[in-house]
Amino acid sequence: MRKSALALVLLVSAFAQAQTGLQWQQGLNQLNTGWRTHAGNDLSWASPGFDDTSWKLSALGESHTPTPGANDERWYRLRLDLPAGHPPLALLEVGGEGMYEVYLNGKLLPGARLRCPWGCAWRPIARGVQIDNADTFAGSGPSVLAVHTRVPNNTLFHPLPAEGPWVSIGTRGAIEDAASARQSERLRGLILRYGIAALLVLAAIPLVLLSRLQRNHREYLWVGLNLLCLANVNIALTPALFVFLELPAIYLAPITQVEFAFSFAGRPVTRIWRVYQAVIVVAIFTLLPLLWIGKLDFFPYQAIEAALLIPAMAILPVLLFVWYRQGNREAGWLIVPSLFPLLSICVIDLGLIGTWLGARPLAVLLNPIPIGSFTFSPPEPANLLYLFAIGIVIFLRFNRVSHQQARSATELEAAQRVQSLLMRSAHTEGTRFRIEAVYRPAAEVGGDFFHTAEIDGVTRIVVGDVSGKGLGAAMLVSALIGALDANLDTNPSALLKQLNALLLLRQQGGFTTCLVLRADPSGALTIANAGHLAPYIDGCELTLENGLPLGLSADANYAESRFTLAPGRQLTMLTDGVVEARSEKGELLGFDRLAKLSLNSAAEIADTAKAFGQDDDITVLTLQRNSSKAAHA
Repeated sequence: MRKSALALVLLVSAFAQAQTGLQWQQGLNQLNTGWRTHAGNDLSWASPGFDDTSWKLSALGESHTPTPGANDERWYRLRLDLPAGHPPLALLEVGGEGMYEVYLNGKLLPGARLRCPWGCAWRPIARGVQIDNADTFAGSGPSVLAVHTRVPNNTLFHPLPAEGPWVSIGTRGAIEDAASARQSERLRGLILRYGIAALLVLAAIPLVLLSRLQRNHREYLWVGLNLLCLANVNIALTPALFVFLELPAIYLAPITQVEFAFSFAGRPVTRIWRVYQAVIVVAIFTLLPLLWIGKLDFFPYQAIEAALLIPAMAILPVLLFVWYRQGNREAGWLIVPSLFPLLSICVIDLGLIGTWLGARPLAVLLNPIPIGSFTFSPPEPANLLYLFAIGIVIFLRFNRVSHQQARSATELEAAQRVQSLLMRSAHTEGTRFRIEAVYRPAAEVGGDFFHTAEIDGVTRIVVGDVSGKGLGAAMLVSALIGALDANLDTNPSALLKQLNALLLLRQQGGFTTCLVLRADPSGALTIANAGHLAPYIDGCELTLENGLPLGLSADANYAESRFTLAPGRQLTMLTDGVVEARSEKGELLGFDRLAKLSLNSAAEIADTAKAFGQDDDITVLTLQRNSSKAAHA
């Protein structure tokens, strides 16, 4: 439970009667009354000779209204009278670090010290301090115990009404036992709290690393970040860590949970949820600084925090249920787990609001829940249940995804074998033309394709690029090459029209760029283009009539352009994977480099583009007309 109080308890056990009229009870006596208090700071108030009769009688740390706009600084004094012959004495100090210090007979005792707000802590620390030495206690007679407190001007540090201090004096043995008991109690609470936080972190790290391997499954990243956020809930020991570590984690928890839920369900985050996330980010950079500098009270802030968490807590499970009813069975796995973490935080907020308003039914939500010798607050079991549920959900998702990936890998391997047979790099030496073709896919299978055929003495060349990636593009490439194998038409325009009609029947979305070339034995070239890159002759890009890519419109027409390839000259055809090759610095290979590069062989062009930085499939095909002497031979 987050505490905003100065927890200062001074326990003293004694074997002698004090002037305060204490009654000994088995060696332990608490001094809860008889203190005199005064606001302000004057070191002379620690002196045993100071006259404090005009000061107000009070209990140590009694609830009061702090001075507006200033640190709540005050002194408490208590007079004790110890008889001669008392055993060695000590004090047990149990209090929030940095907000108090203790004097005995005008001397500052070792241990607790006042600090600036950045060094103050909520959760009390127990320490034993010996006080029976010549500098502080003169053995017996009147003594003055003074406590100097300073609560920063910020409601984060103000005590809760239910909290109150105690004071006693006693033997060293009793103090050591009491200090050990208090520290053991504190340690048990920390073991449970930080143990659960450690489990959340240990679960989050492999999930974040898994997201690096499974880049198409962002749910692993978001659930890992969500667990890291929850690991920081309810662990802050100081107000500074609470404001600048725990509260940002609390606000980031619903943001990461929204991202996780939508990624898990395979849906894009809608605009209204983006607005919700933006509001939370604004709250982090506005409400938290205001809370720290004291411009926003701690208890009203809890109401704002709860209001910001409720949409993710209440609406996400409903949304997951709707997706489940719509057929997404996996979304149903998250309905109950998504309630746990944010609901537990809201329970704490309601308890603090109940304390602020004096509503006891709400205030009891802050009471720790005991389990054996341990106690815990709502976020701890909620986070543990959430971790357990998420572990099951992620295991089921990972198991399903692994089976899908194994099946896809088998299918891709088969498609790769088929595609490698269909489009093997070729080097063909004919009587009229020399053809070299190189194909370098960016992945297992690609969307580029080429096809060469000699029909009735005419050389026909087709180069194209199917939009999209992966198995779908590879299957379409196989269909196109199969269609070209069965088609003997050497008219480029007519062939493009036939391929366009085929794709309109088969393709669902997407398009295909394609270039068809007819080379006659005389060197006459006829080219029709469907949105593809123009070829190059001797480093110069040809100017072509350009048509729509295939698969977009049944009314598309493809005009033909005519050229002549002189003996010894080279024509270079390629796909955009060459010109769009990108270096590590983000620089494209570009058309200027391509013009010079097009003079090289197909293998040299492909190797240069790949070394520059391959981003897409690379296909290069060169057509070189043999010299008249070679053709005659």
